[in-house]
Amino acid sequence: MAAACAAVVVAAFVSDSPARVSGPVSGLGSAAWRGAAEPIPVARSAVSPAARAAQPLVGGLAASTVGVLVVDGGRHQCSASVVASRSRRLLATAAHCVWLDDAWQVDGAVFIPGYASGEEPFGRWPVQTAWVPKAWQAARSPIDDVAAETDVAFVSLAPVDGRLAEEVLGAQGIRFFTPDRLTVAALGYPAIGAYDGQSLQACTGAARTEDFVGGSSTQVAGQVLVMTCDMTEGASGGPWLTGPDPASGRGQVIGVVSGGNDTDLLSPKFGAAAEDLYNTADTAASQSQNTAPDQSQTPLASSR
Repeated sequence: MAAACAAVVVAAFVSDSPARVSGPVSGLGSAAWRGAAEPIPVARSAVSPAARAAQPLVGGLAASTVGVLVVDGGRHQCSASVVASRSRRLLATAAHCVWLDDAWQVDGAVFIPGYASGEEPFGRWPVQTAWVPKAWQAARSPIDDVAAETDVAFVSLAPVDGRLAEEVLGAQGIRFFTPDRLTVAALGYPAIGAYDGQSLQACTGAARTEDFVGGSSTQVAGQVLVMTCDMTEGASGGPWLTGPDPASGRGQVIGVVSGGNDTDLLSPKFGAAAEDLYNTADTAASQSQNTAPDQSQTPLASSR
């Protein structure tokens, strides 16, 4: 963090390599998807003494509502969570997980709730449609140039065996306006460095609001939430939870893992734009037919 200018200054970090990048970075990005049947050795890197290492989170509501989001034709993984909605089928994740390099990444995408070391206790839920802010789509290099406050997406899931996701999995709450400081739990499936993407991890602690400066700009581009945590690629899109019991994986989603560096993790600070995007996604998902996804249908972006 660049404390001298009282702003978060970030640079791009999207890689399938296990190498860690020192210094301020953003866009933790997706990690290469790997199931337990085909493990890939991961070099373990030293954790900075200032970092808070994530710890495994087992059981509770998170065990069914948080999972791996496999995207990009099965080549990469992010994290996502089921959030309460009228449509009963919405996920919250990071925009860069579903839209990156001027293209959608959701063809053949699936959500695997409760994934743990190759076990898929709740099966696979096909992604139907995704919504991201137009500001995110408009940037040529979004992971660098758009404030992390726009790095949020909502995803609708197709029914499985005639049942909607929330009916089977439950859902976390969602909240759009928060204080500048609060206690949170950040959850995700980090898969690079000291982590292997095979288990749900969590960091719990104080989060603060800071100004955000994009990688190619010196201008403050918005505000983000920041907490001390060393999670890496693969955790992108995982929920930031606050009360009633975030440490046990039950609460309200107030943000998603967007980026970070060796010691700090960033989340968009949900506000009016995120609320508009959520309402757009929920309304459209409520009106859609309960059918399997049509991959020929172009996913939508919000008007914000």
